[in-house]
Amino acid sequence: MTDENRRLNLGVELEKGAASLRAAELCLEAGLFDDAVSRAYYAAFHHVQAVLLTAGLQSRSHAGAHDLFYLHFVRTGAIPPHVAKLFAGLQRFREQADYARAFHFDEQDARQEVANARSIVELLGAHLAAGGWLG
Repeated sequence: MTDENRRLNLGVELEKGAASLRAAELCLEAGLFDDAVSRAYYAAFHHVQAVLLTAGLQSRSHAGAHDLFYLHFVRTGAIPPHVAKLFAGLQRFREQADYARAFHFDEQDARQEVANARSIVELLGAHLAAGGWLG
């Protein structure tokens, strides 16, 4: 992948992440708490994908994204470990929100997960900016 392609793909991931975060916030306001959590996860996921692209990495699965992110960015100290924990939690909660029949998020928990996603998005955005990947 050329540097130009990497930057283009990174931009697409960031756009999708921003749209997912906005959708999560809209779902919160509409009382769609499970959907808010699902969209919050995707906001974080797309930002993780963008960070992976900076190292020329692409995942083929959601679990692969987490594993690559942890191995290449958290374990090396480039990203604080709590970010990986928040991301892993969002991944588990997204699966519950999307697939568990008997499980539903209440407003307080959904707001917390959207806040967690916002935190991930902001931290990873700062990481990308510091690396000269934005702009």
